[in-house]
Amino acid sequence: MKIIIPTFKRVDKQITLESIPDNLKKITYLVVYEEEKKELKKYQVNLLVVPNSVRGIGNKRQYVVEYFSKEKILFLDDDLKFYKRLDKQTKLQPIKEKNFQELYDWVLMCLEKGYGIVGCSAQGGNNRFKGNFTYFGRIWAFYGINTEILNKHNIRYDQIEVMEDFNVVLDLLRYGYRSIINTQFAHGQKASNQSGGCSETRTYEIQKKSALLLAQKHSPFVKVVKKESKNWVNMEERYDVKIYWKKAFEQGNYKIMQGA
Repeated sequence: MKIIIPTFKRVDKQITLESIPDNLKKITYLVVYEEEKKELKKYQVNLLVVPNSVRGIGNKRQYVVEYFSKEKILFLDDDLKFYKRLDKQTKLQPIKEKNFQELYDWVLMCLEKGYGIVGCSAQGGNNRFKGNFTYFGRIWAFYGINTEILNKHNIRYDQIEVMEDFNVVLDLLRYGYRSIINTQFAHGQKASNQSGGCSETRTYEIQKKSALLLAQKHSPFVKVVKKESKNWVNMEERYDVKIYWKKAFEQGNYKIMQGA
């Protein structure tokens, strides 16, 4: 399972790479533009150079899915830190390299069992979960997928500019593939919409448009809401979505709705 990290305008801030052990860096790819290729070589991982015409995170992810068209991949944001619960507690502590290997192996195991998408809980709210995993929930920033499944059903990242990962999760659920989320581990970010990355293309209007498109496509399982952005840089208020993941899986199956 290859590790894929899209990155842009963060040549000196590859935070996620700090947690990846050396043996896994051999199968890790930074997804980059030609203009940053030279500077990013210093990290000594593989570089997948995408054409300059492929702009926006949804288009970039779709390029990866088509490039690695029959593989299991682990998508990671480039600014993540990772944590693991202390034994028999919900308190989190920063992981060590061996812990990342453990999480990687778990994701691969779940994909091999046939789960459509395999995620990891966010640091915020992790203490609400009991046990080491849960089904159906928000998956972003860290997740494993099987590109062969996506291509089989023409599930695409480039249909929506942002929230593109939510669209893919919902499509997988509605095609009958379950999701699973590891709650023993968690990922965290300093803040959302920081300089570089998706913030280079995400605007208030694009966020609004994407939320409305997601709700339109996946009605009645998605509701648009407006939120104060306490931890979002340069976006004090934003359009967001409330998603009924389990209902989408149980009631929104495409084949049933199409009478197949």
